[in-house]
Amino acid sequence: MRSIRLMLSAGLLATGLIVAGPSTAATAAPTVTFTLLTPLPSELAVGESAVIGVRVQSSEPFVMAIALSNAYYPGRGVLFDGSPAQPRATSADLYLTITGKASTAGLGAVQDWPAEEDWPAGVAPVAVAVGARFAGGGVVGAQFPFAVRVP
Repeated sequence: MRSIRLMLSAGLLATGLIVAGPSTAATAAPTVTFTLLTPLPSELAVGESAVIGVRVQSSEPFVMAIALSNAYYPGRGVLFDGSPAQPRATSADLYLTITGKASTAGLGAVQDWPAEEDWPAGVAPVAVAVGARFAGGGVVGAQFPFAVRVP
């Protein structure tokens, strides 16, 4: 009987801790900056490549930082290589390679992509998206849109 009361007391204590949750003190969101390390290319020849670097710096350690490519016309005009990532750090330098694949002359104009940017005909609208994920599920990100012409 004594062991049952002890188990019930321990169970109630554990339930109280779960319901109360963590400390109610507010934790500040981390300060994260994204800095381009290289210029964004505006023109590439077929077969020519350029490296795009972005630095992620955070006031708190992140679980993972990653750079991804985004394209309005995926696989047409240009190709990106890789999706670099850095686990468990407060700073990361991430590099993507973009290569001219084929002429962009036949690509149409694009409006409002990826947000409110408008692009003329004859270019491949692309973007480098960079993000940092933190413990607890918080994510901070940035996007660097640009257009590449491949003659």
